Amino acid sequence: MTTIEVESFLETFQTLVMASITPEGEPHASTAPYVRVKNDFYILISTVAQHGCNLLVNPNVSLLFVEDESQCVQPFARKRVTIEATVSEINREDLHYLVVIDRFHAHFDSQLVGSLTQMGDFHLFKLSPQKGSVVMGFGKAYRLDHNLEVMSQIMGQHQQKR
Repeated sequence: MTTIEVESFLETFQTLVMASITPEGEPHASTAPYVRVKNDFYILISTVAQHGCNLLVNPNVSLLFVEDESQCVQPFARKRVTIEATVSEINREDLHYLVVIDRFHAHFDSQLVGSLTQMGDFHLFKLSPQKGSVVMGFGKAYRLDHNLEVMSQIMGQHQQKR
């Protein structure tokens, strides 16, 4: 497994699955369209929505990029990348905000992105990887570092029950 293979896999997605934590400490799963700049993922979401509210309160999320079920050969060994990330909000006054929003305009419906950026409840969040893992099949699991580079294979003791 190479870092280039991980990058190629991530490039096949327009949305990410995100697990965030509610203000009450409960887990919450959601999806969001994203753009990527270097190793960081950016999402433009409403803070009226549960996941947006969660990110304002707790800066820890888990991201999931998973192979489409209709394309997978074996559901028990679905290809996937999981990333533990920290969250920070990018303010509208920040010059980087415009750079990232330009990416959203280029990758998604530009008119819709323009409308969303005019709404006061839509915020731009940066999700910065801390570590992760990639699974590309049985026996093909690897640890990722904060740069999403493949570090080592994850080895385990597998025992068969009789």
